[in-house]
Amino acid sequence: MNVSVVVGLLVVLAVIAVAVWSIVGGRRKARARRPPYIVALGALVDGDEETALAELKAAVRQDTNNVDAYLRLGDLFRRRGDNERAYQLHRELASRPGLPKDEMAKVQTALSRDHRALERLQRAADAAREAVRLAVDPSEALNELLEVQEEQKDFAGAFQTMKEILKRGGRTREGTRELAEYRARQGESMLEAGGLKDAERVLKEARKLDAQSPAARRAWGRLRERLGDYAGAVEAWDGDETMFADLERVRFLDGSFSEMEDTYSRFLEKTPGDEAASFGLARFLRRKGQADAALEACRSALSLHPDSVDLRVLQLVLLLQAGRNGEAEAALNDWMSERMGDGRHHPEPPGVAVERRS
Repeated sequence: MNVSVVVGLLVVLAVIAVAVWSIVGGRRKARARRPPYIVALGALVDGDEETALAELKAAVRQDTNNVDAYLRLGDLFRRRGDNERAYQLHRELASRPGLPKDEMAKVQTALSRDHRALERLQRAADAAREAVRLAVDPSEALNELLEVQEEQKDFAGAFQTMKEILKRGGRTREGTRELAEYRARQGESMLEAGGLKDAERVLKEARKLDAQSPAARRAWGRLRERLGDYAGAVEAWDGDETMFADLERVRFLDGSFSEMEDTYSRFLEKTPGDEAASFGLARFLRRKGQADAALEACRSALSLHPDSVDLRVLQLVLLLQAGRNGEAEAALNDWMSERMGDGRHHPEPPGVAVERRS
């Protein structure tokens, strides 16, 4: 091969090598030069808090005007349990003159979360209200304020905040149940404080907003019971499985305790196998002296709710009271075996296996 040709090939290969090296090296340098703020955002998405923390610190050193980097750094401190440091960082940010209103709203929202973490709820509420006032779109600040008010048990304030959230979201008509539930919780607080008249006024409003709200019905029933209107309490609680024990108490006071069997039976027709109703019916039948019927109710319910401790205990009590100690022991052993997962199996009572095979 001609020497000049060889030299030419070598020159071409050298040029290609330099070009490739430049491209690869340039890409590496480009990666190395990525701003720490961008690296931090990627690390946060990946859940890499250590990298995010280091890069956010670098980002705020590099650009002290990067408000979002400061906010995210403070939020990361709080998430890692360093609440005071988060607060100090966000407070310094809030003291800067000339921040645009929308950025200051984000800072105030962050401060509200810091105060909550530090158990300073009133200051948290104040910061959240300021965020609502400043924000162009106050949705995030309103939700923060709502959470603070719930923690404060300021249900009157929470009602107004939820009303504003629903209005801004165009959900005023669809949100009546949420509003009713805040009024119900407000009424419950008044009841606990002994303010029956105020509670009645607020709970009437809750019922007007949504007469079928479970929270409003429960609170209204408690008010009627406190006023001695047991029939009103029964009407409010009828069909509510969470209130069965209260219904029994009120029906006992009202002299209509015998009607609980019908209450449980009607509920079970609508919701077959419901655990709370099945337990209540079995317990009621036991009190009436109908042990066999109570046991049957227990067994039927346990086939659907084998992990129910209440039903298991009631079954054991019924068996022991009936003098069926062997069955009680077998039931207890089976239950313990299931819970401990030891795989033991106890023989079935005579006739059961044959009956199943047939």
